[in-house]
Amino acid sequence: MQGGLGEEELQEIRSEATALLLKEDWVQYTNLYTHLISLCNRDDSSANRKTLVSALSNRADGWSRLGNPVAALKDCDLALSIDPAHVKTLISKGKVLMELGQYASALECLRAVKYLGNGGTNETIRGLLEKCQNLEAISRTGMVDLSGWVLSRFAGKVPELADYVGPVEVRTSGHMGRGLFLTKNVDAGSILMITKAVATGRGILSKQSDEQGQMVMWKNFVDKILSTVEKCQKTLDLILKLSNGESYTDLEIPDMSSFKPDLGLCTSGKARTVVDVGHVLKVLDVNTLTEESVSAKVLGLNLGCRTVGLWILPSFVNHSCSPNARRVHVGDWLILHASRDIKAGEEVTFAYVDVLRPLKDRQESLKTWGFECKCARCKFEEKVLGLSRELREIEDGFVKGSDLGCLVVKLEEIMRRCLVKEREKGYIRASFWTAYNSVFESERLVRKWGRKIPGLVQVAQSIFEAVGADERILKLVVSRLKNGGNGGLDEMERMMRLARGTYGKVMKKQAFKALIEAGLAVLS
Repeated sequence: MQGGLGEEELQEIRSEATALLLKEDWVQYTNLYTHLISLCNRDDSSANRKTLVSALSNRADGWSRLGNPVAALKDCDLALSIDPAHVKTLISKGKVLMELGQYASALECLRAVKYLGNGGTNETIRGLLEKCQNLEAISRTGMVDLSGWVLSRFAGKVPELADYVGPVEVRTSGHMGRGLFLTKNVDAGSILMITKAVATGRGILSKQSDEQGQMVMWKNFVDKILSTVEKCQKTLDLILKLSNGESYTDLEIPDMSSFKPDLGLCTSGKARTVVDVGHVLKVLDVNTLTEESVSAKVLGLNLGCRTVGLWILPSFVNHSCSPNARRVHVGDWLILHASRDIKAGEEVTFAYVDVLRPLKDRQESLKTWGFECKCARCKFEEKVLGLSRELREIEDGFVKGSDLGCLVVKLEEIMRRCLVKEREKGYIRASFWTAYNSVFESERLVRKWGRKIPGLVQVAQSIFEAVGADERILKLVVSRLKNGGNGGLDEMERMMRLARGTYGKVMKKQAFKALIEAGLAVLS
């Protein structure tokens, strides 16, 4: 006998636990260890304490599998209060803390195991330590290297990332409501945040107009959101801080610490307040992002797969027709980076619509969003179109399909004659990018008009400085340089800067080049 617990009874419980483990029946697995813990608590003998520690550790694993890290951590702490050197419990606690983004605390647990020198766990511990150290570094610095994954053409699992909040804060915005602002100067490609979706909905739709498929995808997404907020009070609180689209005045400015991972994200097991589903649905309607956007790049996802998701902090990013940020999506993770140089105090924005279109087209597209853009670019273009009959004629000619090369030449002549500033030249060139693109894509048009207009790299740089990097422009620059355009060191450096603005500083130069070169097919 072991105190009040017989050896035969203990063996039966262990056998049943093994069977439940193999079946992955975590509810019954956890209940079984709850029963064993109650038996152990009847007797305080040293043998029963050893069994109790093991039972608490195993139940912690069960809680973790059931998505209840609060209960898992509680069992780990109880076990370690009895036996501080219990290796399995230290490993379990380290894993739970990693899952919660508490990497410094997780490292303490894993290093304690390493120092105990248990030979049977060395390889496992080394792997966990390396993983935890990498994630801790990402959460602290925002530095990510996806080079290996990109060079392998996205083979294997999606890289593991960690939440990171860079030099940004939420403030009252001049656009509407609240916005995200820079607290220090950053250059193009700098990572501003890394964050995981509360939930995503994915589906491979047969066509864009597959309404039934879209409805199924949306329902599954909403169900995931509601399931999460019913279990997690902090996530619900964060979602309720987002706009529901009904009022943009007197909105609370959240403290940035509320966006950092902490134990408040855990499921507590207690009953949650009933969720106001109607309010949550309004928030989702306003704040849900689609990965397939002109301001975003999805890495590693099969073509044809459509995705919607809710990312809390990026929901504060407003639209501008002169945006300065882009998104890269890696699995359920969103990496927000500067698409051009940004100064401290400047609002972080990305495009909700295609900004490489004329003013009228952008205004029409924004009607579906329910607001009118009043950024510096839109104000400038409204003013010059109102004052310049020639520009209005060019815009009309663009719509009617006139000789695009001739239109580009006229545009450049007007800008030279009117002494238009460099930033404003970038605005106009971006608005008529389709015309510039048609010229630069055609050897015939380049021969005909090339002497009268700036070179492709100069035009691309001008647009980049005005409205940020864009993958379509990057593709054309790469294509022209590969096909015998002027590919000197200066042009190559400009191309790499454009690449960093397009994809962010998430890979080394070799991977950038591989992605860009493959990009003429893979990035389509």
